[in-house]
Amino acid sequence: MGSELLYLNGSFLPLSEGRIEVEDRGFQLGDGVYEVIKVMNGCLVWLADHLARLERSLAAVRLTEAAVGHELEEILPRLVREAGVAYGSVYVQVTRGPAPREFIFPRPPRPTVLAYVRPSEPPTPAEILAGVALHPVEDLRWARCDIKSTNLLAAVLAKEEAKEAGADEALFLGPGGVVREGGSSNVFAFLGGVLRTHPLSNRILAGITRLHVLRIARREGIPVEEREFSLTEITEQAPADCEVFTASTTKDLRPVVRVGDQVIGDGRPGPVTLRLLDLFRREQALLVGLEPPPALTSRLQG
Repeated sequence: MGSELLYLNGSFLPLSEGRIEVEDRGFQLGDGVYEVIKVMNGCLVWLADHLARLERSLAAVRLTEAAVGHELEEILPRLVREAGVAYGSVYVQVTRGPAPREFIFPRPPRPTVLAYVRPSEPPTPAEILAGVALHPVEDLRWARCDIKSTNLLAAVLAKEEAKEAGADEALFLGPGGVVREGGSSNVFAFLGGVLRTHPLSNRILAGITRLHVLRIARREGIPVEEREFSLTEITEQAPADCEVFTASTTKDLRPVVRVGDQVIGDGRPGPVTLRLLDLFRREQALLVGLEPPPALTSRLQG
């Protein structure tokens, strides 16, 4: 499995030994941004895409220079290698650092840059095929969801509500029941022969998995529209062949079999979802030097 290893402001140490100052602005004010990167076969999957998004988040919160001197494209692979982690994830966080507590930026800042690796097992085919349930909630988050900010209390509360409702993930809804995204995932629907997902805006995160799902779908000739759809369209008005799935770095594509009390399709993962998932899993495997896993589409029968 490997160990939990931390990089903190230039030093490598066991995660349990990491310490930050009490007045770190990330801790007291949520004044920071983060990334989560999948580890597969000891490799960081789509590392360049994640680091590019981290740069965008840093620019959005006016912390562009914070990671200067921290060569993350070299540090993160070293972190994984020295921890001996084959499968898991790396968490990266950059804050404005410690300063006397007030809202105005400290000048100059003393950024805190940290990253740690944590081992975990990938989901089994049986877990994937079981599907997940979504719990709709009103989207009460701030209006800059495109920034991967450490301010996650709204998502914490939504995901806890989903758990208490017997669901696996929250589903954030905008005015008119527009489906925006999950608590920690993007959401896709296959409706009327078209794969749809909310367009990029300040209301959703530009997911890395979302990016590659769209790329693969277009390459395979699956019609794609980055266009809003509503909760009603995937529940009350949904055609028989409607499919829904979530997409995230740590969970890949997860077929959705229920939204609220409404069963999606026939209650099993749909063929388009499984086709995309097979292509996605194959591409990731080849990317990290593994043999592609057995196709999930063959398990759809029965």
